Amino acid sequence: MAIKDLGKKMGDSLRDAADAVKVKAAQAEMPDLKKIGEKATEQVRSAFQRKDRETEQNHERIVPKAVSVRNAVKVIYFLMAVDGEVYHGEEEKFDAIGAELISNFDEVKSSILADCRSDMRKVIDPEDHYDVIQDCVDAALLATVKAEEATISSKLLVWDLLTVAFSDENYNDSERRLLKYIVRKLNLDKASFLEMESSILTVMDIERELTWIKTTDRPYLKIESVVSELAQRKKVIFDNVKDMIAL
Repeated sequence: MAIKDLGKKMGDSLRDAADAVKVKAAQAEMPDLKKIGEKATEQVRSAFQRKDRETEQNHERIVPKAVSVRNAVKVIYFLMAVDGEVYHGEEEKFDAIGAELISNFDEVKSSILADCRSDMRKVIDPEDHYDVIQDCVDAALLATVKAEEATISSKLLVWDLLTVAFSDENYNDSERRLLKYIVRKLNLDKASFLEMESSILTVMDIERELTWIKTTDRPYLKIESVVSELAQRKKVIFDNVKDMIAL
């Protein structure tokens, strides 16, 4: 065979082989890169969510050894702000509790509020509001307490929080959700919390009844008798709460 024909035959064979490879490659099922990418993204997302849940669970197991009165006041403010609006009645109760807990509250109030508002600026979108508030509460409850700082008992803090939550007569879902989180965080037993909650609900009912009875046209002596009875019932409730807090 002539060299020229041999070269042509080899060239034709190589081209045929190349064409066969191209056909096989075309027929081969190529992986769906988009699906692979989506699956990988979902795996990464699941891993992060799992890690977040583990971190949150571990964080919630940490029980504060003590809470300073300054940080307690910050927690009270965060509860006031959790529903997105601070009401006048809440502000009045906040000032009263602050003055009871901190002797120079008037001097340090602006500093405390500045700290709270700075922490709350971490909200990126409106739906982040509750989560950021809960993070703020965490930071306040777990903050290191200096030796010279006054502290507050868990039960007294929860009672103060309840009185603030009910001060505007609008104990909403977000406030109760945050309060239950704080109760768990402080490792306060459920029975004590529910008893406090029931007590303050009863006190609110008595307050409403007192307001109503004073607007009626009943004889003064009868009104005075009912008012005295309601006031005594309220005193009994407060005495019971004080005893529970002291335990």
